[in-house]
Amino acid sequence: MKNKNLLLGFCALIYAMLLAFMLISNFTAREAEHWRFFYAFTQQSNIIALIWLILYGLNSFVKLPIDRFINNRLLITAITVYTSITFFIVVFVLNPVLAGQWQPLESSSEFFLHNATPIVMWLFFFLVPGLGKTKPIQALYILIYPIIYLFCNIAIGMNFTYLDGKPAFAYGFTNPANYSNILFFAGFILALIGIFALFGLALMQLKKKINRDYFEIIE
Repeated sequence: MKNKNLLLGFCALIYAMLLAFMLISNFTAREAEHWRFFYAFTQQSNIIALIWLILYGLNSFVKLPIDRFINNRLLITAITVYTSITFFIVVFVLNPVLAGQWQPLESSSEFFLHNATPIVMWLFFFLVPGLGKTKPIQALYILIYPIIYLFCNIAIGMNFTYLDGKPAFAYGFTNPANYSNILFFAGFILALIGIFALFGLALMQLKKKINRDYFEIIE
């Protein structure tokens, strides 16, 4: 088990270095409005994953004072949900795969930030048992951050503009003006929240089954 933890920690640090390089490159490549780098959910979810991967990797070699926090099962599940949201929004909303627009290898940035990081977090979700117990209600706790992000994005977009004069929405689907009426917009947003709440709940239940069947952890 110790060797397995060391191997996972080593892999976490290796991918963290690649991801850090990609995020820095993405940031420095911008010629203006660098704040938009931090404004996008894609970058935010990848930064969260990056921080966790670094801490997990270091903790595998030298136990840190925040060991229980790093290995918290709910935290690992939440980060998996956030990176999965990034992937699903791209695949089904921004660049619909059914319309032939999904191109994961279009660029290194596209590959790492939208595709590789979700896969990596799914692997750690399966391979790290995590500490603590989870309850169904916590599926809603997981969504607190995405919901706050969503409403902040709407508020910013309705009150500020980019340098080109366009409303400062991070994504087109968060702009109410892109819908025929406000009811369609509200319905779409509520549907997204509901879908990802169920997704988070499903992941929590899956994690319990994985821990029970493969790690022999019974709650």
